Amino acid sequence: MKQILSIIAIAMVGFVTQSNAQTVKQNDFTPITNSLSTVVKLEPVNFTYDKNWLQKLNLKPAQSGFNVEQLTKVNPQLVVNQQLNYNEGKNNNKTVVVQKVDYEVLIPMLVGSIKEQQQQIDALKAELKLLKSKAAK
Repeated sequence: MKQILSIIAIAMVGFVTQSNAQTVKQNDFTPITNSLSTVVKLEPVNFTYDKNWLQKLNLKPAQSGFNVEQLTKVNPQLVVNQQLNYNEGKNNNKTVVVQKVDYEVLIPMLVGSIKEQQQQIDALKAELKLLKSKAAK
């Protein structure tokens, strides 16, 4: 009996929580265009941060990604400023800004570029098929 009451209570809490939740809808959709031309300009690199900052900010010593200065020139929307806190002695907390890649923005661009490439591949396949059929005659 206790188990049944527990299950009912959990279900009721879940229902109440769900019914109080608000939904934020997306709107004003516009397609991402020319994503392939942007992605082609990206140069993946391996890099490190300055040794002094590695320890202060607890950063990984070697990383793979993009040069944010170059990326800013290609597409500034792909770069975000992240504020990181570090301790510079007793009761002396400081903040530094580290520029990083916004991978949540990059992912839709990558998908768009794949779709653009697929359209190019499909067009080339159709052209090749047409040329083969003409050559066979």
